[in-house]
Amino acid sequence: MHDFERLIGTWHGEGELPIDPPLKMTVEATLERMGAFLVLRSNGEPAEMPDSLSVIGGAPDGEPQPMRYFDSRGVERRFLMTFDGSTWTIWRAPGEDWNGPDGPGFNQRFIGEMSADGTTIDGRWERGMGDAGDQWELDFPLRYTRRDAPGEARPEA
Repeated sequence: MHDFERLIGTWHGEGELPIDPPLKMTVEATLERMGAFLVLRSNGEPAEMPDSLSVIGGAPDGEPQPMRYFDSRGVERRFLMTFDGSTWTIWRAPGEDWNGPDGPGFNQRFIGEMSADGTTIDGRWERGMGDAGDQWELDFPLRYTRRDAPGEARPEA
């Protein structure tokens, strides 16, 4: 879980869903330790953006970490997450049915790049189309700006 230290903190995100008319969104997110796990909480605006809670961890260090996602719509999903160098990646767990009752009807992944000073993450959610879900297209961009100072002491829960 050491790989995720640079992500721990409080973040403000802004993005825009490319629909007609475009839907501007904001999100307040916090990633914090809870013993051997991480907890990612987010609250979004407008009201169409669900609030969510994710619990991350359980795999050996250096391996992709399982991520259980729950949101205010009652949706539950399984992902895997890595943070390698400056790249934060989240993708649907193998065997997760993205066409099932909690699936959005398409495969999905998040890819974000953290700035060298650790104050911003330029990311995007992508949707995987086609039968195999491997024809990737932009779902929506999302830029996170750190609300606390990088490396600021953060208490462990």
